[in-house]
Amino acid sequence: MPVKLPHLTADAFYRYLKCPHWVYWDIFGDPKDKGDVPPMLQKLREDGVLHERRCVEKLGPYEEMPSGGEPEELFAATLKAMKRGAALIYQGTLLDGEWSGRPDLLRRVETPSDFGDWSYEAIDIKSSREITEAQSYQLVFYALLLKKIQGVKPDDGVIINVDREERRFSVDAAEPGFFEVLDRILAIRAGEKPSLSFMSSCKDSPWHGMCKREAEEADDISLIYKIYKSEMRRLREAGYGTLTKLAEADLAAVHAEVKGVSDHRLDRLHLQAQSLHDKRTIRIDEPRLPETDTELHFDIEGDPMIGVEYLHGLLIREGGKETYKAFAAEDPADEGRAWTEFCDFIEGYAGTPIYHYGWYELDAIRRLSAKYGISKKAAAALDPANMIDLNRVTQRCVIFPLYFYSLKDVAKHLGFRWRASDASGANSVLWFQEWCEKKDRAMFDKIKDYNEDDVRATAHLKDWLVRGE
Repeated sequence: MPVKLPHLTADAFYRYLKCPHWVYWDIFGDPKDKGDVPPMLQKLREDGVLHERRCVEKLGPYEEMPSGGEPEELFAATLKAMKRGAALIYQGTLLDGEWSGRPDLLRRVETPSDFGDWSYEAIDIKSSREITEAQSYQLVFYALLLKKIQGVKPDDGVIINVDREERRFSVDAAEPGFFEVLDRILAIRAGEKPSLSFMSSCKDSPWHGMCKREAEEADDISLIYKIYKSEMRRLREAGYGTLTKLAEADLAAVHAEVKGVSDHRLDRLHLQAQSLHDKRTIRIDEPRLPETDTELHFDIEGDPMIGVEYLHGLLIREGGKETYKAFAAEDPADEGRAWTEFCDFIEGYAGTPIYHYGWYELDAIRRLSAKYGISKKAAAALDPANMIDLNRVTQRCVIFPLYFYSLKDVAKHLGFRWRASDASGANSVLWFQEWCEKKDRAMFDKIKDYNEDDVRATAHLKDWLVRGE
């Protein structure tokens, strides 16, 4: 029995770029296999609605369209407002055949159309600062719907960002990429299942469990950490589409038969396949970390939705003792004070190695230094030459039998455990927002415990690397 296809909406472009199987399973999947939307994404959606409302109210008078009902009824109400020449339409519905769109805003512009001396451009209100690929394709989708409805295509796509600033881009310039993705989405809607692929962005999909299960059942090479789509394609073309095939292959044969991938990358992929296939850790280099009596392990908690770094945590190893110290902004307005107190403290550790995991800390230091300033002594202590990214060290030295190399994945594999069963960077943000709303001291203590566990996990990994196990 043929599947009745839902309308094609702009959300399909976001979902496809996160995980092509998300689009497929939404249509052809068994609902019982569908998981929940990750809490952080749900919170982003809720906050996005609040951000929308605040932005719209500052733009002047607007007409809000109904939210419940059949698409045809909602479109009829929107079309009536457009023909009347409404200046600003909030949550209107656009409809043409199988295509259905709901831009945040339709704004009247003085460009002639089938309606008269005016037409409309679509605006989306987002919690990001710059226009993402998915956002641009969603706005191209709306622009093409508007062309069908009003007879003229808007020149630009527009977002209002988290700072309530307008960002524009050329619809024509974005169309080539849009149509390429559209073709793939239409093929999926026609029943074509995407190639197996298991990526970190699959975690954002409620079908993440299905992606993982299918890849594992097929022993697929997409399970290899940080394998690129082009590399998967080349390996499959050469007959190395499974972990077993690649792991058991002679490396010289792989070099000879796989075209378009460097020998260096093939060496790495071959080892990663062996690690996963044999469930063993492979050391490929020495960590070469400095031997010092004092060292710091550093982690920052930040909320990207409101652009605030709310906790700087340090594990201080000095004189054979370990001490955890936190510099917290219990209110977003206290971010500058927490940064200053952290900088004052770090001045006393010039030249001391500071271990962290990933790029976030260095990026946050640059942003906070520009925003609030930094003393010469603190800048010397936080010089990139003193900052040691254990994520980069780990990837240079070790191959783990893991699909992902986040600190949680790696440290848990090495036996470290977080106190909170739901520990994650995303949940730390949710906990902070709950703290700001309810001022429950236990919630902020949970954030500090989580941060302390993060820096202790970093130290646990550093010690393991040095031991050479």
